[in-house]
Amino acid sequence: MNDFKSSETKADIREEVEAEIASGKVESKVPLTPQQIISATRESVDDKGIVLVDTGALKMWMARLYPTYAPNTCLIDNGLSTMSWSLPGAIGAKLAKPDHHILSVMGDGSFMMNSQELETAVRYHIPITILLWVDKSYGLIKWKMDMEMGHHSEVDFDNPDFVEYVESFGANAHIVSSRNDLKNKLQNYLKNDNQVNVLICPVDYRENMKLINKLGKVTVSL
Repeated sequence: MNDFKSSETKADIREEVEAEIASGKVESKVPLTPQQIISATRESVDDKGIVLVDTGALKMWMARLYPTYAPNTCLIDNGLSTMSWSLPGAIGAKLAKPDHHILSVMGDGSFMMNSQELETAVRYHIPITILLWVDKSYGLIKWKMDMEMGHHSEVDFDNPDFVEYVESFGANAHIVSSRNDLKNKLQNYLKNDNQVNVLICPVDYRENMKLINKLGKVTVSL
């Protein structure tokens, strides 16, 4: 047995999380921080809306910070951690719960693995909305490389013109310009629930390493 003793003053995890969500309410132009994207998303989706979270760096943020108020309203593939599952998953969720708002949250790497399912949603008139966190990389792999090795390689890529690409399937597309733009457009897409929509939002993942440092300090304090 070691002699380590935990601090008498333990971090209040709930207060820490709430403060972090609140920090995302600040308005700014893109790229947005994960906190800004998540807080704008939570303000836009009603309490019964179903959010499907894909695998990637965004999953780490959504799992920590996205509050839920009803069962099965935030679905995360935390078993096999399958990339790109949330687009076809959103189609299935809409068929199962046609009166609920359905939002798929994906990274650009995941989206390009299964984006042909947009055609399925359009062809069968299944209205869903997809929110892309765009960083032009495999963000979670890059994050892990940076943690373990202090650098990364072969995880960055270029994307197609997402607006033209999405519209070629017959779906709607919009490039987010600011936090308010994200909130307003997402609310509009979910309210007018009759089409397939894709919101393209550049994300600032410099927050990733800040999070690791913060969690390390919290762990030591516990």
